[in-house]
Amino acid sequence: MPRPLVIDESLDKRISAELKRRGRNAKTVAAIGLKGLTDPTLLERLAQEAPDCVLITGDDAMPATHGNELAQHKTTVAVVAPWNPTSGLVEPQWEHEIVQKWAHLIEEQPPGSIFRYSLGGRRKWMLRKRPPRTI
Repeated sequence: MPRPLVIDESLDKRISAELKRRGRNAKTVAAIGLKGLTDPTLLERLAQEAPDCVLITGDDAMPATHGNELAQHKTTVAVVAPWNPTSGLVEPQWEHEIVQKWAHLIEEQPPGSIFRYSLGGRRKWMLRKRPPRTI
């Protein structure tokens, strides 16, 4: 069964509406009453209130800065890769396109996994040693 998708505040809330329109079980962090929380508190509350969800975020640093909390709560995370200005898309379009294109894979992520999604696909999240290429 597909997992519920929770759209982080770092992404446009309209992504949730588009996912719902396409039959996906998606909600924003605000819609589940968790707006404005710090990341550690958000991760703790998600573990309590929506333990099977996949958190979709645009915060590429979250797995590095909150790795302990993610591991502790076994949070499943889908990170939208940082915007590539040479893609021909403006940043909001970039985020929408990636989430819509890969929603079926995001829903099926193994519990506790962290993947980074880009226009070209997904990869297990790893700390970047240098900024992403833009050319």
